[in-house]
Amino acid sequence: MSGVARVFVAGSDAGLREAVGALLERPVTEGVPGEPDASDVVVLDGSLGAALPLGNVFSLCRSLKREPRLAVFVVLPHDDPFGAEIARFCLADGVLRRGPDGRVADLEALAAPRGAARRRGASVDELLATLEQGLADDTGGSRSALQRILADEGRDDLLAALTDPETGLFDGPFASFKLDEEFKRSSRFHQPLSVILLDCGVERWPDDRGERQLVLAEVAGVFLNEARDIDVLARFTETVFMFLLPGTGSDGAAAAARRMLAELRARPFGGTLRLAPAAGIATVPWAGVHDRRELLARAERSLRRALGGEGSDGVCVAGD
Repeated sequence: MSGVARVFVAGSDAGLREAVGALLERPVTEGVPGEPDASDVVVLDGSLGAALPLGNVFSLCRSLKREPRLAVFVVLPHDDPFGAEIARFCLADGVLRRGPDGRVADLEALAAPRGAARRRGASVDELLATLEQGLADDTGGSRSALQRILADEGRDDLLAALTDPETGLFDGPFASFKLDEEFKRSSRFHQPLSVILLDCGVERWPDDRGERQLVLAEVAGVFLNEARDIDVLARFTETVFMFLLPGTGSDGAAAAARRMLAELRARPFGGTLRLAPAAGIATVPWAGVHDRRELLARAERSLRRALGGEGSDGVCVAGD
């Protein structure tokens, strides 16, 4: 397979490593790359469970996909009904199935051309279609498909797969799903919904892992201190955080954003790092906003205005 520099298999299955190496015509390293490269291919054996770095295959996959061009494939049991969707939700490029005989099928997916192997992970629309079908099949109708997955599996690590490992807040893909969910609820019950996009105003977080974790934990603490139980807090990108405030109009969202910005500016994080944050806000109902994409686009435009120096106290509200 052209364009592959390194191949890794996280697992003790020597037969799998041999088969992967023969297929890709590359030497195989056991484990995961310490510093992932865009041309790497990584196969994660989910049967290792807690023995994997970060404690489970989904969190490990999501962590590796911080380098989005790296190819990550997850090996799951042939009879796992939910793992494939969760793996794709964690941005896996493909799922390989281990049969009852212990052999892994679908290895040909590893040999697809790099352009074909690249996936963004399941799109929000694909994920919603799957979950909504699951909800339609739920005769009780009281729980979402995702809630049933988490409850039926009874595993905390599934919830961990939906969170950002550095802050403990939800990650970007799950935030996009929640935005769609909250937008539909707002439309159905004619209640306001505000979206805050907050840029921390830092080009990059500290390189030192310990310092970085301390800084991000302190930043997340500021957000959690301002949040209600019904709010959704997420790390949307590396330096931008998203907050979904159900039942909150633009005035209430602006007040919350100003409190967070004031606290972020007030002290050095990790003892040395000063932030220059700004926030953009969009609220529904609003004329012409009929879906979550337009709502998010309005919030993003407001954030760009705030970063450009517009607004009050670093906060711009769509429509002002």
